[in-house]
Amino acid sequence: MEEFGRPRPKPAKDRKVSEIKIGDERVRIVGLVIDKKDAEFVLDDGSGQITVLFDDPALVEGISTGSKVRVFGMPLTAGDVRELRAEIIQKVDRLDLELYEEVRREVKKFERELSNDEVMLR
Repeated sequence: MEEFGRPRPKPAKDRKVSEIKIGDERVRIVGLVIDKKDAEFVLDDGSGQITVLFDDPALVEGISTGSKVRVFGMPLTAGDVRELRAEIIQKVDRLDLELYEEVRREVKKFERELSNDEVMLR
């Protein structure tokens, strides 16, 4: 669907760093900033680490090492190097990461059950 002449971007897929696949156009990852420099930071989500690149310093205003963030962006892969070109960076310091992971696991379990039920109905 086009709005004001621009195509609407595809929704970002919820991923862990270890789950990013070739072909993922947009992803969203939640994790902890473990290192921050001028135009990049390293995000650790418990499954791995990824370097997040950004052009606009305003995207990381108020974000420092130790901040919890949710990043929406485009994965970039070259050999073993994994990077994420950030489109949106949200500070989520009040998010309980353990509860978030528990809910994420339950949602994936439910989605698997639904897909199994659909297969059985065919």
